Amino acid sequence: MAIDGIAVGDFKNLQHLKQQAQADGQKALPAVAKQFEAIFLQAMLKSMRMGGQYFLDDSSPFKSDTASTFQDMLDGQYASNIANGQGIGLAAILAKQLGQTQAPADTPKKSVEQSLLASRITPLDNHNGREDTPRTAATIDEFVKSIWPYARQAANLLGLDPKILMAQAALETGWGQFVTRGSDGISSNNLFNIKATSNTENTVETKTTEYIADTPIRMNASFRRYPSIAHSFSDYVALIQGNSRYEAALANTKDPQRYVDELHRAGYATDPNYASKIMAIYHGDELQQALERNGFLME
Repeated sequence: MAIDGIAVGDFKNLQHLKQQAQADGQKALPAVAKQFEAIFLQAMLKSMRMGGQYFLDDSSPFKSDTASTFQDMLDGQYASNIANGQGIGLAAILAKQLGQTQAPADTPKKSVEQSLLASRITPLDNHNGREDTPRTAATIDEFVKSIWPYARQAANLLGLDPKILMAQAALETGWGQFVTRGSDGISSNNLFNIKATSNTENTVETKTTEYIADTPIRMNASFRRYPSIAHSFSDYVALIQGNSRYEAALANTKDPQRYVDELHRAGYATDPNYASKIMAIYHGDELQQALERNGFLME
């Protein structure tokens, strides 16, 4: 089954695909996988182009709502053409993986749509970015005490309220309970889930959740590994100060809400609710009460 039209805008084709999946999930699986690959490619192209927007002058003809609309349409067509051709291999991997998870003949069959959804929401090994992690006051106190001096020092360098950094670290690690670990079981001390680059020497690989077109996807990723928590905070400061994409965030450090909004807008995290989750912890009672219990707000 070919995918016609723009990758994520052909609702008639998507409805037809849904009906086919309900009738025969196994037969529709390759088409569903190709459609998903097209969505992934369009989101990737859009993300790549967003980085270039920061270098355009406001008077540039390429920086307008009209240009953006047509660029999105062109990206969609590119994505559709690539997915319908040889693709990048993602569709084949998805089809193979989901094909192996089909229900046995003696159990009710899941539709392809249900199987794909299930594969996206499987709990991850490191639980990073989970604001619903079970915790106790003792757990929170231990986390707050362990990072307070480093959060305060890093916040001073950035001109931030230390609570923002603590809230972000709490979200990323489940209040310190799910810091990424290597295969040797040793903690990476990576409190902000900063990903590794090709030049990073010490790394750990783990499963994480990325959002493609606002859809959570489970995938493997490499993260930086630090000798201590202090190094994690230092690297975070270096990342924010040394990368031009975070200039807008640095310009709004006096306003916690604006800072995390700009951080997210610059692509720090793919979760569409990343900023609101940080602010929920920042304004929440748990962090505030932990700081008060340990006397840190009086310093």
